[in-house]
Amino acid sequence: MKKQLLPILLLTQLAGAIDNAHFYRATNLFQEPRFERSYLTSFDVAVAAGSTRKGRNFNGDTVPLLDTYGTHNMIELGIGVPHKNKTTPEDFTLIELSRTPGRDVPDPCSCYPKYQFGHFSIYGDFSIIEANIFYTQNITHGFFTQFHIPIRQLKIDDICFKDLSPCNDVCPNKNTPIWQTFLCLFDKILKKYCLSKEPFSETGVGDASFLAGWTHNHQDTEFLDFVDLTIKFGLLSPTGKTRNEDKIFSLPLGYNGHWGVPISFDIAFGMYDWLTFGGHVDAIFFAHTSRNMRLKTAPFQSGIIKLAKGKVDVERGSLWNAGAYIKADHLARGLSLLFAYSFANQNSISIQTCDPCFDNTIINCDEMLQGWKMHNLHFWGEYDFTKENSQYGTRLAVFYNLQVKGKRVFKTNTAGGSIGLDINWNF
Repeated sequence: MKKQLLPILLLTQLAGAIDNAHFYRATNLFQEPRFERSYLTSFDVAVAAGSTRKGRNFNGDTVPLLDTYGTHNMIELGIGVPHKNKTTPEDFTLIELSRTPGRDVPDPCSCYPKYQFGHFSIYGDFSIIEANIFYTQNITHGFFTQFHIPIRQLKIDDICFKDLSPCNDVCPNKNTPIWQTFLCLFDKILKKYCLSKEPFSETGVGDASFLAGWTHNHQDTEFLDFVDLTIKFGLLSPTGKTRNEDKIFSLPLGYNGHWGVPISFDIAFGMYDWLTFGGHVDAIFFAHTSRNMRLKTAPFQSGIIKLAKGKVDVERGSLWNAGAYIKADHLARGLSLLFAYSFANQNSISIQTCDPCFDNTIINCDEMLQGWKMHNLHFWGEYDFTKENSQYGTRLAVFYNLQVKGKRVFKTNTAGGSIGLDINWNF
């Protein structure tokens, strides 16, 4: 009986309590329960890509990509930055700009609610190519181990700074002398504070995960075909390159240097010999870390450009992902179709420093630290080439991950395909 069920139950999705959920693209689909067969080996590789020029801000509104955390307030840029030297033209300009009277003037014609004197809107193009590699090894009595490593190429280019200052007769406006001076010196100000606004491109591994789990396929039921469940826990290692704090548009390839403890739970119910309903929940709990970071130094600073940098202790909030799916299993020979919904939530990051130059309350009101959330739909089609009583089985799949709603996220959908190989050593 179990050999006959092998082709039916080996449909394996490619994400769980691992380096999966990120604000810059729709999350990948979570895993179904693992098949309970001693010494079964599975290899899976999924490749996906996506791009966008849009983001969703703290209200969930669609905005230019790099305005995800709000427009960029240059008036406040220099306030609170330690060790400024007003004898230099760069710092003198920052000081004088912060003293400019009149900041927000209503603008009936703008796509923004106000003319924002001294604010930038930053446009850009984000793209991602990602491969996820899984090796899963069953042991016995339902126990198994799993190794996962992602490989990513992240890019932000085609960057454009748009001045949101009013251009009519109101004051202050685009032609205000101190603002014009700031625009002329902007690149020199960034250079003085070791900041680069060059396009970003990075390729490398993300955070590797080492998991142990237990699975059970219960078939002795009166009304259902089966009830399957899987529990996993393990260690997430910060193998991914961290964010370069001296590059404005830099992104980490993993969870920015944090060790993590991932856990997950999957359950599925089968009926009518072809219909499956399933659910999933996972979480990653991160360890504290210390690092140098760009820090907010004034209450009304906004956006991603910050001049000050300091050593801080970082407490990253836990990351949660949950969802449910319905699957038509082996509708026509080996063809299966799946539709799923998932919700991901990154809790806020808390930062503390003992440096008297910085105010922890101001630092922690930074929009970039407030966490994010995302709603996704997943469409998956797979063909299972496994033959009955076969020792080897291969699977090919195509999928599409659609982000439908979110806050503080890039509006990136991804599409791709996967290939899987299963080896039944207990044949």
